[in-house]
Amino acid sequence: MKEKNMKKLNALLFNQGGKCFYCDAVLDIQEATIEHVIPQSKGGKNDSDNLVVCCKYANQAFRDYLPKQKIAVIKQFCGVSSVCQKIFPREEQINEDDSASFEDKALIQKSHIPMANTEPVKNTHDISIAYQLLLQAVDLFEQEGREAVSSRIKKKMLELNPSFKESDYGFRQFKKFLLRAQEKKMIILEDTTGNNYVIKKL
Repeated sequence: MKEKNMKKLNALLFNQGGKCFYCDAVLDIQEATIEHVIPQSKGGKNDSDNLVVCCKYANQAFRDYLPKQKIAVIKQFCGVSSVCQKIFPREEQINEDDSASFEDKALIQKSHIPMANTEPVKNTHDISIAYQLLLQAVDLFEQEGREAVSSRIKKKMLELNPSFKESDYGFRQFKKFLLRAQEKKMIILEDTTGNNYVIKKL
């Protein structure tokens, strides 16, 4: 895969939390591929609004299927059931008076729609995806024959995925993120100047 496409794949996979768009299974980068929701053969564009990441097998199986056909396949094999009835009750569930006005019926219908959850949204970023991005950046430095030093590694990570921010994972400083990665035995940090580290994979 070309470097440009690999960067796009990494960015999309990162934004999906490292999971398949269709089934939520955690994807290894080797099994992941870019999928056009609307196939290019059917007029789909090659832009971020029409691109997702899924496993190679799903991509091959869907071929030039339109979204409606893909959903039908997913429902058939994954047992996905419609939630429409839970969100929007049918008329027989409302039990409104036949003499009620149109406005009254609308209010009754509205009262059956669940209220949105007002609880604060928790951070759902999967830090393992950030670690994967870090290791990929280290690999690139090694391929270039250069040492992966902490003063340059974040720039390389941002080249792979411009949306990366250590604050998304609860770290105020990038250095703290690196130290945590070392604690998790993802990397080794070799101190060089006191403020800079050489980063090596375990």
